[in-house]
Amino acid sequence: MIDKSRLISIKIRQKVLSLLEGKHRIIKFGEEDDLKNIREYTYGDNVKRINWIITAKEKKPYVVEREELKSQNIVICLFVDQEFLFKNKLEKMAEVYSIIAYSAMYQKDRLYTYIFSSGVEMEVIHRNNISTVQQVLDHLFKIKLKEKRLNFENFHRKVLSHRRSLLVLIGDFFYDIDLIPVTSKHKPVIIKIRDRDEENPGKYTGYQLRSFDGKRKIPYLVPPMVKTYKKNLSEIDEKLRQFAVLNRIPIRTIYTDEDPFVKLRLLFS
Repeated sequence: MIDKSRLISIKIRQKVLSLLEGKHRIIKFGEEDDLKNIREYTYGDNVKRINWIITAKEKKPYVVEREELKSQNIVICLFVDQEFLFKNKLEKMAEVYSIIAYSAMYQKDRLYTYIFSSGVEMEVIHRNNISTVQQVLDHLFKIKLKEKRLNFENFHRKVLSHRRSLLVLIGDFFYDIDLIPVTSKHKPVIIKIRDRDEENPGKYTGYQLRSFDGKRKIPYLVPPMVKTYKKNLSEIDEKLRQFAVLNRIPIRTIYTDEDPFVKLRLLFS
């Protein structure tokens, strides 16, 4: 499994380096940055931003826009449990995480990573050290997922300890999660890792299913069970979608048979 994490890391680093478009730029009013634009004062501009030298020459108020390269805080939270043993869900999560983490590191963003499962499995302050991304991947593949069930007890406390950040939440989200407290402080992005058979398990009708930990007995899958399952999942997804729309939270689903690069580039562009 460690070899698999290294292969994923190498592949993703090559792609990120080839596709990276440089640091993100923002407009900021300041004194030390590169000149972006000089424009006439408009209603709503802060009067403290008026350039009085230009204003005196032109006989009307002007403001100066300046451009700087600016890093941002990024907090990535990975939610894993025994459900990530299904097919290649864990590998897909590792790909998605690697793309975001390596992109952040190469752009000199301040990156923090948490792995949540039955508790806090790992927390990392990356400090511009690219090798820490590989450490997260190695740890992710070492977790004994058969024994894990998600517990959000420490999630809010850990996340709320950070200054305002881009909060990237990565999981399968087959469950309810309270995001109201973190939404008030951070800017969340939700990425769902799914396998298409999980959303529509009809092809397994007539089979005896069992839980990954072997502790739960599941009866033979019959059409009425599939219908109820899909209905419940649809309600969970719709509840999360409505919450995301009301709070202007970007949300994407990445399936295990997809290359995540295109969706992630559109999501973060």
